[in-house]
Amino acid sequence: MSDDNSGDLRPPRQHGTTWRESEYRILADDLRAGADIARTATTIGRTESAVRAALRNFVPAEERVPTAERERWIRKRLVAEPEWDWWAVVIDHHRRSRSGLWFTRHEHCARIGWRRRTPMPALAQELSTSELSVAELLRALGLVESIEEAADRLGATPGLALAKRVTARRDEAVGARWILVVDGAAGTTRTRNAPVRRQLSLHETRADAEAERDRILSWHTRIGSRDADPPVWWTIAERGIGATVGHTRCGTYDPTATGGRLPAEALTVGDIIRVPVPDGGFLQDRITAISRPAAGAPVVVDLAPVANSRVRRVVEFDPGEVVDVVHKQQQ
Repeated sequence: MSDDNSGDLRPPRQHGTTWRESEYRILADDLRAGADIARTATTIGRTESAVRAALRNFVPAEERVPTAERERWIRKRLVAEPEWDWWAVVIDHHRRSRSGLWFTRHEHCARIGWRRRTPMPALAQELSTSELSVAELLRALGLVESIEEAADRLGATPGLALAKRVTARRDEAVGARWILVVDGAAGTTRTRNAPVRRQLSLHETRADAEAERDRILSWHTRIGSRDADPPVWWTIAERGIGATVGHTRCGTYDPTATGGRLPAEALTVGDIIRVPVPDGGFLQDRITAISRPAAGAPVVVDLAPVANSRVRRVVEFDPGEVVDVVHKQQQ
């Protein structure tokens, strides 16, 4: 019942971040294949409006394509002209607008730097950008959850933007508490005249709040009505003394979308799994293929390739090995 599989209603994970080459290539592939823009937005972790806005970067400067016709024009050209160098057009747009753009080589450099614990000043110099931008790239890549985590591992130069931002956030966190609100769960209290049941609690840490949320949702699953009930909503918010804003995570509980922990032999194509990696983090992606030569043999799964490359990511499991499934493909 983590944030990833509970119908998260937060802004998408890439909201407000610099666009990356790998995102554009996924978008181009989906446009060529006729996939819906909304699905692509979910895949890359951006809002649908942000993805539609990015379509303008596919249109050459000399072309005059109305906004309403932009998507159809791009799809048609991608199919009709397989050799069209749309990526050069995208780069030109970013150059003209002086907007940021991360190339695949930058992503690889950031991942290697994170794995090798390259000091933040050296990694920023290697990427020709600021330390704060590096920390935000690491967060966008899913290597860290916050810029504070990036600074803790790789350091931050005192007096520069990253160090100042981290210090400010930690000062705000002093005395902060985590508030949990769960609406509509069976087994919770419904006060007089309230439209739904509500559980409200205060916690010292986010982990404590998440544990209490999971306990409530588990109990709801166990004793909840089998009839069509309103959705169960949850919110976990961090608030300091006197603060009216702060980190907030929201979501709806959907037990049908939760994979949980399953034996490797029960995995299917389309499942999203999460496996630990040597640097202490996790690799999370969708299964594109599964092979098992014979009964009792290891289960070998192929994950989605890196960006638009031909590099295959393969993970091998024992048949009975338990795997963390973030989202189970519905049959």
